[in-house]
Amino acid sequence: YLSLSLSLYTHTPNTLEMSTVPAAEVVKGEANALYGDGKLAEALAKYTEALKLLPDVDPDDEEEFEALRTSKPDETKLRTVVLSNRAQCHLQMGKAVPEGIESKEARGHFMKANMDAAFAAELSPDYAKAHYRKGLALLGMPDTQQRSKEATMALKAALACKDVSDPMRKEITEVLKYADERRFDGVDMPENCTIC
Repeated sequence: YLSLSLSLYTHTPNTLEMSTVPAAEVVKGEANALYGDGKLAEALAKYTEALKLLPDVDPDDEEEFEALRTSKPDETKLRTVVLSNRAQCHLQMGKAVPEGIESKEARGHFMKANMDAAFAAELSPDYAKAHYRKGLALLGMPDTQQRSKEATMALKAALACKDVSDPMRKEITEVLKYADERRFDGVDMPENCTIC
């Protein structure tokens, strides 16, 4: 029994072992508990550990994405949830930076949240939380019309997902209103703009 338990944690880089998904599930559970206790940095480290237990995936390889989605749905779902949860940690850590959300440290967290959430949304386009967290991450970054537009698109994608709950839908709708206001009212066009 002990050797079986230890084998769940065995991982050789770039080698797919049947034990990696259950081991990553265990570590994800530990991360979720830490997040629930408000231990964001520790939870972030555990989510990263869980991802390292899974086989590497190139986020720029669409064929690999499609193969992963169709042939390994459990692994895809796990990777999606862990990435999305790690994005949530970064969002919370960015909000909590004492110097404020405009600080370099906070911007770093929002950028990392965006990368994780975007990767999760690409892996599982029907997972509302990934799109929602991508939208939030974009809104946490310095204000530009392009970011606000991307945030609006991510939030609309979240609303289109079948797994969005009614309370989440209400929350996303409120954030979407803010994103639209920021997009159209928050950034002035330059005076020398030739199309104005």
